[in-house]
Amino acid sequence: MPFSVGLLLIDCFIGSSLSLKDKRRVLQSVTERLRRSFNVAVCEVEFQDQWQRARLAVVLINTSWRVLQSTASKIVEIVGRDGRLEVIQTQTEQLA
Repeated sequence: MPFSVGLLLIDCFIGSSLSLKDKRRVLQSVTERLRRSFNVAVCEVEFQDQWQRARLAVVLINTSWRVLQSTASKIVEIVGRDGRLEVIQTQTEQLA
């Protein structure tokens, strides 16, 4: 059965963060919510040493690329609605 693998990159600004500890608290909350809600793999992949920036990588797998894109849009919407961070830029790539 064919399947699609997608990579969603989300660049975030965490304006309320005053330390790496603050940033990690926010990111842990967001990533856990995404894992529970969408059953996806989420990881911070860049800006680990900057306390107000983050790039999250979200990996999605589905048999339909359209469903995968729809799920990616929902994820971006949920992250964008979180008042603790601001989505700066997103990018979606089809890996397989």
